Amino acid sequence: MKNLSVSDWARWFSWKISEANFEKRRERYVRFENYSINFDDYVNGMRMITTDLPKFRECSKPGGLMTSTNQRLWDALDWINLQYSAGAPVEQLAEVWPYALQWAEEYGDFHAHYHQSPEAGNYMTPHAALRTEEYWIVALRLTCFGLLSGYAHTMPRVMAFLDYANELMGVSDGLLERLVRPFVSERDLPPDTCTRHLPYRKLLKVFSAAPAKRAALMRAYLDEWYHASRREPYIDRHFEGGFCHYGYWSWEAAAVTWLLRIDDSSYREMQFYPRDWADYARLCPSPPIESMLHSGQACPQSGWWWSDAHHDSLCHFEAGDIFPDVASGVARGVTVWRWALDQRR
Repeated sequence: MKNLSVSDWARWFSWKISEANFEKRRERYVRFENYSINFDDYVNGMRMITTDLPKFRECSKPGGLMTSTNQRLWDALDWINLQYSAGAPVEQLAEVWPYALQWAEEYGDFHAHYHQSPEAGNYMTPHAALRTEEYWIVALRLTCFGLLSGYAHTMPRVMAFLDYANELMGVSDGLLERLVRPFVSERDLPPDTCTRHLPYRKLLKVFSAAPAKRAALMRAYLDEWYHASRREPYIDRHFEGGFCHYGYWSWEAAAVTWLLRIDDSSYREMQFYPRDWADYARLCPSPPIESMLHSGQACPQSGWWWSDAHHDSLCHFEAGDIFPDVASGVARGVTVWRWALDQRR
């Protein structure tokens, strides 16, 4: 696990939206008084756990370490969610996301260690159970926030975290698998079902539809999204004071729009569509639909490609370039070129 630099907590606190600027928030149901309290609670909570963890990791029980680091992960994702609703620049959210991934992996380490302790009672659970509310709370947001922030190349790490115990139990989600498929090799074919069913299964037909029909299907998805989400943990949170309401957003709609390069002009003004984050995501090219081709074929999309036929094969090709054969010996003529997961060079 790659360690990031120490969080600049003072800088993160400075990102708090003022009451005057809050009037320009992206989500009208979020209230300033709730935002102000939750912002402080989240950043203070993340800072406390991060600062105290080195002091307590050797003397605390596995269960306590697991619980506190899990809370930090949830707080980070809720905070990112809240900040987007409040109108924070997407660049700030993208800066925080790598910390959320590192904290997910740190929680995963403590969670696995807990399962090896007597506290667990020989009972094993996923880091994020895909059949429960943790699907949206952790799995979907962690995945979509990463894709939309330009970190598609880290999806192998995200899926390693999500596979824990889920893979052992044969639990796989059709939407998540389709979202990460271009970036994570050697996974089974995505199932045609979603672990949480609605609203997410309605997006599966967007993947299988002809490109010309995808925008209309996405409009229909967003039009039905709130009603279809009636069993999800975010539904109706704006009622009764809305203290735990962080904004209604179909993160998955933006991620699919970016991944499939759908023209969102017909639905970008629709409620629940996080268009600003979708626009930010387009600064990083989504992969071509065919991410693996052979020498002699034309490059479908400008970007970095690599081949395991040569140890130093990473090369930038322009769309239309013919992939060369870099293999040697008996393998000549069958060089396989793959889209590089990390395009940020």
